[in-house]
Amino acid sequence: MTRKFDGGDFEALRALLLALEDVQRSPPEPIFVAVGELAQLLHRSRSEIIEGLNTLAGLDFIEGPGVYRERDWLFRRLTRRGATLADLIRDPKDWRKALEAYAPFLAR
Repeated sequence: MTRKFDGGDFEALRALLLALEDVQRSPPEPIFVAVGELAQLLHRSRSEIIEGLNTLAGLDFIEGPGVYRERDWLFRRLTRRGATLADLIRDPKDWRKALEAYAPFLAR
């Protein structure tokens, strides 16, 4: 069974991916992402942020061990696939086009 997504879910995933892109380091090293701060910044709940991070990791867009002590998420870097996606959706116009084109298929 597939999970139904709405536009808000996609917006949250986009915001998370772009926020993580901003904090990653080169060469990649573990970064403690404060879930509470990120939730406040993106106007989401802590559980929504953790779910979004787990979704991005599960889809191979980000790399990292995951939840750390229930309040942080240990992040390493965007994967090559995640970096490509970030490049494609960074511009708001491109993002709207992608959302319009693909959201109906993912909402099934």
